Amino acid sequence: MVTRISGLASGMDIDAMVKKLMTAERVPLDKLNQQKQLMEWKRENYRESSTKVVSFLQDKLGTLSRTASMNPQKVTVTGNSDALTATASSSASGVLDISVINLATAARSVSDSSWSEKASSELAFADGAARTVQVGGATIDVDANETIESFVKKINENSKTGVTALYDAKSGLSLTSKTTGSQAFNIDSQISSEFKLSSTNGTDALLKVNGLEVKKSSNNFTINGIDITLKTAGGAATRIEATKDTDKIVENIQSFVDAYNDVLATLNSKVSEERYKKYAPLTTEQKSAMSDDEVKLWTTKAKSGMLRNDPILQDTLSEMRNAMIQGVDIGRVDANGKNKPLMMSELGITTGTYDTKGKLILDADKLRAAVEKDPDIITNFFGKQDPSTALTNKYTQQDGVIAKLKKISNTSLQRMADTAGTSKVSKDLTASFLSTSTMGEQLTSLDRRISDMTSRLTMIETNYYKKFTAMETAISKYNNTSSSLTGMSS
Repeated sequence: MVTRISGLASGMDIDAMVKKLMTAERVPLDKLNQQKQLMEWKRENYRESSTKVVSFLQDKLGTLSRTASMNPQKVTVTGNSDALTATASSSASGVLDISVINLATAARSVSDSSWSEKASSELAFADGAARTVQVGGATIDVDANETIESFVKKINENSKTGVTALYDAKSGLSLTSKTTGSQAFNIDSQISSEFKLSSTNGTDALLKVNGLEVKKSSNNFTINGIDITLKTAGGAATRIEATKDTDKIVENIQSFVDAYNDVLATLNSKVSEERYKKYAPLTTEQKSAMSDDEVKLWTTKAKSGMLRNDPILQDTLSEMRNAMIQGVDIGRVDANGKNKPLMMSELGITTGTYDTKGKLILDADKLRAAVEKDPDIITNFFGKQDPSTALTNKYTQQDGVIAKLKKISNTSLQRMADTAGTSKVSKDLTASFLSTSTMGEQLTSLDRRISDMTSRLTMIETNYYKKFTAMETAISKYNNTSSSLTGMSS
C-alpha cells in the first residue's frame, strides 16, 4: 500500500489533482454504469408490461372463457314461489311446471316412550369391557368405562357414520341421517336395546314436473340445468322459466372491453412515450452536485421512453387489434357464396378514432338486440376455437376472440421472457428476473466489465499517488539540501 503524502513539500493539493485526473479516467466506467442503469430501467418497463398482460390473460380472458360468463342464464319463478327456490347454470333451458307433493326426509332412530330418565351417564352395554359397535357407515370403538356423552361425541366426530347424534337424559337418544331419501342406516342392536330406539326410514321427495311424477332422494337437485331447492310441500304449482341473462352478458362484455382497453392503453403509452436521449442516468458525483428535486426531475426524463417503438410491444398491439377487427369464421356465406365472418360490429363493438389507437367502444343496446336475435352470437364470436391450432400459439380466422387473444398474449409473454427474463405467469411487479434471458446475460457481462474496470482504476489511482509521492520525496530532499548549503554559506 502506497503512503499518500499530501503536498507538504510542493505545496500542491495532491488529493484534488488525483481526483481530477481520475475523473477523466472514470469516464468509461461511468458510461458502463449508465448503460447498466438504462438496461435495468428497460427491464423494469418490460416487467410492468408483462404483469399487465398476465393479469389480462388470467383474470379477464380466463374468466370470460368459462361457459357461465359467455352463456349466463337466469330463471324467473312464478306461481307458488314459497314451494321452492331455483337458480340457473349456464346450461339451463326450458320451462318447468312443478308441484311439490312431499319433501325428502332423513332416516331417524329415536328413543321411544319406554325410555326412562337415566340417573347415571355410564354406558351400560360397555359393561367394563372394550368393544366396537356399528353406527351408520362406521365402526365405533367403545372403551371399558365409556360414558354416554363421550360415546355421542365419537359418533358426531366420525364423518363415516353419516348420522348426527343428540342425547338428553330425560328424552333419550336421537340418531338422524345426514342425507335424505328412502334408506335406513345401520345401528348396532346393543345401542338400540339400551336407548329403546325406534327407527323410521327416510322418504324421497315426490313432485310432478311438467305432468311427470318424479322422485328425488334430496330436496336439492338439478333438472335441465336448473338448480332447485324444495322448501314446502302442497299448495299450487310453481313455474320456472330459464332465459338468457342479457344484462349479465352486457356486463361481462363491457368488463372485457374495459380490460382490453386498459392493456392497450398501457402498451400504447410504453411504445409512444418520449425518449430524452440527452438525459443520461446521473453519476454519483453529478447527483451530489444537484438538489433532490433536480435529481428527481432529471431521472424522470432519463427513464422516459425505455420501450419507445419496442418491436415486441408493437407486434402485440398490432396482433390484438387484428384479432378484434379480423372477425370470426362461423361458416356463413353471403349472397355470392363468399365467406362472411362474424364481425365485432355485429355485437355493437367498434373502435374509436385514429387518436384512440384501437380502443374499443361497446353499444350496449346493440349488443342486447344481437343476443335477442341470435342467442349463440357471444359463444360464436368469443368462444370458438380452431382444433387444428389448439395446441399452438398460432391462430386462424376460425378461432374466437378469446382463443386469439390468449395465443397473442402467450406469444408476447414468451418474447418478453426471452428478452428481459420476465415471468410468464406472475402479476407481481416485484417478481425476480431470469438471468438466462438476453438482457440478463448482458447485465452479467456488464457487471464483470464494471468490476474489472473498477480494479484497473484502483491501480491507476495508486500509480498516480506513487508518482506524486516520489515527487514530494524528491522535492523534500532538494529543500533539505538547499537549507544545508544556505546554512554553511552564512
